[in-house]
Amino acid sequence: MFRKIINYLLIVCIFLYIISGLGIAQYKIIEHITGGLLTKALSFKIHQSFYLLITFFVVLTLHVILPRIKRKQRG
Repeated sequence: MFRKIINYLLIVCIFLYIISGLGIAQYKIIEHITGGLLTKALSFKIHQSFYLLITFFVVLTLHVILPRIKRKQRG
């Protein structure tokens, strides 16, 4: 259950990085798709967010380490 939550959080973080990066580079397309919700300025703030970066690295680390810990407990 915990691994599924970690996996979903990692997907969300990656999705946010991709969408916000596209929102910076191709802001007219992303603004149109999101109905003006995700502007170039907001995309830049999200993409450069320190909290998103820290969250991404913590979740990625847990995603990589948890299977190894479970494997050592079994073996």
